[in-house]
Amino acid sequence: MFKLTKSAGWSAGVGLMSAALLGLEIAMTSVYGVLLQYHYVSLIVSLAVFGIGAGAYIAYRATPRGAADGGRRAAGGVAAATGLYIAALSFALAKLPYVHQLALYALLCTVPFVLFGWVMGRALASGAAPAPRLYAADLLGASLGAALGFALLERFGGFAAVFALSAPCFLAGACLLLAPRDGAGGPRAGAHAAGAATAAAAPRGGSARRARLGAAGLLALAAAAACALPAGAAANLWRLDYAAMQGAAPDKTIVGTLQSDPAARVLRTDWDSFARTDAVATSDDRRRILFVDGGAGSYMYKYDGELGSMGGLARDIEFLPFAAGKADKAIIVGAGGGRDILYAQLAGAKDVTAVELSPGLVRTARSMADYNGGILDRPGVHTVVGDGRGVLERSGESYDLIVLDLVYSQVGGVGGQALSENYVFTREAFATYLKRLTPDGRIIVISHQGIEGLRAYYTGFDALMRADGLPAKEAAAHTALLLAPEGSAAPNLTLGVIQKSPLADGQLELLRAGARSLGLQKLFLPGSDEALLKPLLDGRTPFGAFVRDSDYKVYPTTDDKPFFFLVEPSLPKAMTQWLAAIAALTLLFALLAWRRGAPRGAPRGRSGAYAYYGLIGIGYMCIQTVWVQKSLAYAGTPALAALVVIVPMLLGGALGSRIAGRQAVKPLAAAAAIVALTAVLLVLQAAAGESLMALGQAGRLAAIGGIMLLYGVLLGIPLPAGLQAEDRRAPGSSAYYFALNGVAGVWGSWLAVAASVTAGLAVTFAAGCACYALLAVARYRLT
Repeated sequence: MFKLTKSAGWSAGVGLMSAALLGLEIAMTSVYGVLLQYHYVSLIVSLAVFGIGAGAYIAYRATPRGAADGGRRAAGGVAAATGLYIAALSFALAKLPYVHQLALYALLCTVPFVLFGWVMGRALASGAAPAPRLYAADLLGASLGAALGFALLERFGGFAAVFALSAPCFLAGACLLLAPRDGAGGPRAGAHAAGAATAAAAPRGGSARRARLGAAGLLALAAAAACALPAGAAANLWRLDYAAMQGAAPDKTIVGTLQSDPAARVLRTDWDSFARTDAVATSDDRRRILFVDGGAGSYMYKYDGELGSMGGLARDIEFLPFAAGKADKAIIVGAGGGRDILYAQLAGAKDVTAVELSPGLVRTARSMADYNGGILDRPGVHTVVGDGRGVLERSGESYDLIVLDLVYSQVGGVGGQALSENYVFTREAFATYLKRLTPDGRIIVISHQGIEGLRAYYTGFDALMRADGLPAKEAAAHTALLLAPEGSAAPNLTLGVIQKSPLADGQLELLRAGARSLGLQKLFLPGSDEALLKPLLDGRTPFGAFVRDSDYKVYPTTDDKPFFFLVEPSLPKAMTQWLAAIAALTLLFALLAWRRGAPRGAPRGRSGAYAYYGLIGIGYMCIQTVWVQKSLAYAGTPALAALVVIVPMLLGGALGSRIAGRQAVKPLAAAAAIVALTAVLLVLQAAAGESLMALGQAGRLAAIGGIMLLYGVLLGIPLPAGLQAEDRRAPGSSAYYFALNGVAGVWGSWLAVAASVTAGLAVTFAAGCACYALLAVARYRLT
C-alpha cells in the first residue's frame, strides 16, 4: 500500500470529490429533467450547489482545536459516506419517483454537496496544503468530472451515471485515509504557524492498520461500483416506471399515455447528454410516439416504403402549409420521428434534409427501421444530428421549403446550466432562413400554442421587413397565419407561412380552402383576412409598438434575448421561487455568520472582504453562464456548448490557481485582464462570428475551447490569491471565505438568468465584468 504526503492526500481527496460532485450536478440535471417540470430543474440543482458553501462554513466552525490528524480521517469517512449516499440515491430516484415533492428532491440533491463542502472546508482549515493548491485540485477535479458526467450520460444514462459517480468519492476517501497524520498542535496552532514546515508522522500501530484497511475497503467499493455499472445498466436495474408516477406534471405527457391506454408500453429507452428518449407503442399500431424527457412527443409512423400508403396524412392539419407551394427541396428543423419527412415527400419533395438535435432520438428511430421503413435514411433523405440554424448557416444551398415544426425542448438545462435556450426562433435566425430560400421559397412554422405561433410569425415578419427593406403592408403579402381552434383535431396549433416572394393567388386559395375544410381560424391571409394586422397595415402604429401592445411577450426575439418560449410578462414562477429559496438560505447563513462573528484573528470592520468574495462568485457565474449560451450557436448542441466552455474554463482555472499560489500575481491585474479580454472577445465575435461558424465542428470547438482555457486562467487567480492572503492574516480563515464565495455563486446563477431573460445577454456580460471591475474597490478595502 503506497503512502501519500499530507498535502497530496488532501489535494487528491478534494479533486476526486470535486470530480464526483460536478459530474453528479450534470447527471442530476438530466435525471430531474425527466422527473420534473423543466422550469424547476435549475432551481433545485442551484439550491443543492448552495450546500457547498454551507458545508464549508460548517467545517470551519466545527473544526476542533488540537485534532491530531487535522480532520483527515473524518474527511475520509465523509467521502465514503458521500459515495454510499450517491449510490443509494440513484436507486431511490429511479424506483421512488415522488414527482410532486419539490422540497424532497431539493433535499435529496443537497446532501452530497453539503458533504463535499465540509471536506473542502476541512481541507482549507487544516493547513496541510496552501489554499491555491487545494482550489486548483478542486477545479482540476471538477473539469474532469464534467467530462466524465457527460460521457456517463451518453454511455449509460442518467440514473446509472449517478450511481457511477459514487466511485470517485470512494477513491477520495481512500486517498485521505492513506495520507500521513498531521503533526501535533492542530490545524490552527501548528499547521498554520508562519514558516512552519514540520514533517508529518505516518499513522502507527493499530491506527495505521485501521487506516490501511479502511482505504483497502474503499478501493474495493470503487472497483465494485465500476464493475457493477455496465452489468446493472444491461440488466435495467435503474428502470423508471412512468406509469406508476403520481402527481406528474401535465407536460410529462408520457405518463398520461401509459396510464390511459392499457396496451401502451415503452419499447426502447435511449439516454444521451442532451435528454432521454422513450419510444412508446400504443393500441394504435399505425404509429408510435417518441417522447423526449417524458414530454415533447413526436409521431413515428408504420411505413412500408410505399408513399401512397401514407396518403391519409394529407388530411392532417399540419400538412396544409406543406401543400401550399413548391417543395422540391426541403429542410426540416426538428425532424423528430419522421412525420414531417413524410409530409414533405407527399408535397413533392425529392430532396429532404432532416435535422434533429437529439442523438438519442435519431438512434431510436433508426433502431426501428423495420417499423418506420428506415425513414431517416431513405433515398433522398439526409439526416443530420445538430442545431438546425447552424446547419443552415453553414450550408451554401437553397431550399424551397424550410420547416420549423414544434421545435420545443422540455429539457431542464444542460450540464447544470439554467439557460439552454436555442436560437431557432430569433430574428437573426429568420434572416438566415430567408437567405437560404429559393426566390419563391417559404418558411413554415407549426407551433404548439397560439401565443408561441404568433410570436414566431411576428419574428419572421420583422426579419422579412429588415431583409428586403419592405414596409409592413408589402411584407404582409408574403405571409399567412392560421389557428386550429378548440375542439379541432389539434387545438391551438398554429400554421405560419413566411415566403420570400408574395403569396400567389393559387397559394392563397389553397390556404382558404384548406382552412374551411379543416375548420381553421384565418388569423391573417393577405387580401381577405387582415384584421390581425390592420393597425400596422394602415400605418397608424409602428411595428415595434404594435407587437408590444399585448398582455404577453409576442414581440420578436433576438440573439441577445433568445428566450422564445418565455411569453409571460413577468419572470417565470420557478424563478421567483428560486429567488425566495436562496434569499431565505442566505439570510440564515448571514445570521449564523453574524452571531458567530468574524474569523478568529481577522481584523474587524473588513466589509471589503465580503464584497471581494461575493463579487467573484457573482461575476464568475454571470460570465460563464452567458458564454455557455453564446457558444450554443457554434457548438451545435447544448451538451457540447456546456462541455466546450465549462471544461476548459475549469482547467484554466486550475492553472490560474497554481499561478496565484506560486507567483506574486496581483488579483487586480487579473480582474482588469478579465474585463479587457471580455471586451476583445465580444468585438471578435461581432467581426469574425461568421468565419467561426464556417469552420468544421472540430475547428469551432477547438477555437472556443482555447479561448475559454485562457479565460479560465484569468478567472482562476483572484479567489485563491485572496484565500491565501486570508490564511496569512488569520490561519484557517480561508474556509470561511470559500463558503462565502460559494453562497455568492448561487446568487450569480440566479442573477445571470434573471438579467439575461429581462435585459439580455449583453447586460449579463456587463454585470459580470462590472463585478470584476469593482474588485479594485473591494481589494483596496481588503488590504
